[in-house]
Amino acid sequence: MEALLLLEYDARAEGTRQALLGRVERLALASQGRLRFVATEREGQDLPLREIMALELSKPAGLAALLSFWQADASFPPGVEIRTLKLEAVRVREPALPLFP
Repeated sequence: MEALLLLEYDARAEGTRQALLGRVERLALASQGRLRFVATEREGQDLPLREIMALELSKPAGLAALLSFWQADASFPPGVEIRTLKLEAVRVREPALPLFP
């Protein structure tokens, strides 16, 4: 079963997004994960407030080691909240698509 890491941080923090994308890129190059999305919460005049980056891990067995490594790394961006979700397969019967409009 795969895991999803949600990395939430202040969108106004200088360099946080780029630092996290660099880590995601290294995981992707090692075939250990991939970026699923980056979502931005905006306020009032469309000013970015918070961002959530979703990283799908292909090998959740190494999740604890990855999190320990990131937490021990002094260059890991401060203020990043990490949530871990286990992905589950959901089987839903969807209606058949019409062949003709």
